[in-house]
Amino acid sequence: MKDILELSRIIVPVGKEDHIERGTIVRRIGNGKDQQGCFMEYDDENDMILVNVLDINGKSFDAPAGILVLRDGDTLFRYTTHFGETAPSKAAEIIITDWPLYKKNQSLQKPIIYFIKHSYTPELILYLQKKNILDYLFVPIQQKFKIGRFIETINWAKVRKEKFKSILDSLHSGSHLTYVAMIPQTKSYTPMFYSIGTKPHQETEMCLRSEPFNFVPTHGGHIKAVKQPNGMITYLVDAGSNFLGKGVKTSLSTAKEVADAMSKVYRSCKFIPLEGRNAFGEDQSY
Repeated sequence: MKDILELSRIIVPVGKEDHIERGTIVRRIGNGKDQQGCFMEYDDENDMILVNVLDINGKSFDAPAGILVLRDGDTLFRYTTHFGETAPSKAAEIIITDWPLYKKNQSLQKPIIYFIKHSYTPELILYLQKKNILDYLFVPIQQKFKIGRFIETINWAKVRKEKFKSILDSLHSGSHLTYVAMIPQTKSYTPMFYSIGTKPHQETEMCLRSEPFNFVPTHGGHIKAVKQPNGMITYLVDAGSNFLGKGVKTSLSTAKEVADAMSKVYRSCKFIPLEGRNAFGEDQSY
């Protein structure tokens, strides 16, 4: 999409000293790559944490979250507009809501709209329509939600469960992750867990909103893997998210509630509850 000059009204280069607001859609071009995503914050290395990463060259959805590392030869741009109560916003939303696959997949409509609003800008969508290249929009959506050309028969509850288990299995002794969870008060309902690694809880919850298995989290915290003398990995669990809880003031009983729910879903794993943020690792988020 050779559009930078044509889009100069709504996309501008980012200088080294420029401040980027959280939620801004940014785009990196250079070294054969053209990618964009929604900026969240800088990490400890001053690299950018993005969600909803798109590969513009490939017209594809790249990752739910990632770290953008700028190299020599890269140019960073930012879009100057966003969705809101504006005429372009309303016109762009009509393009989406009139799309046959949007109408067909009613259960995915809310996640699709959330994904679009944190991946594109209204003027960019209108530009894609004007140039008759809406595949730059509709293909990533189909890939993300596995609909249309990328449809699969999917048990999303199973995918959610297995995805979290695979992240647990990837932890080695001393490593950790952040998670968000929905712990139901009614025992007949199944607890739900979600993680994208060590990203902060707010970013994790934001990515969750764009997932097909979107749920409203009630808890958040940290999990740390510890190897026991017998070689078995156990998991230290706290519920010490500031974003979804009381941080360091989180009680042991709250952490136990989460650990018990994890044990119910992942019976082959051993979870040990800790108060506060005591499963909090170095370089870990709140």
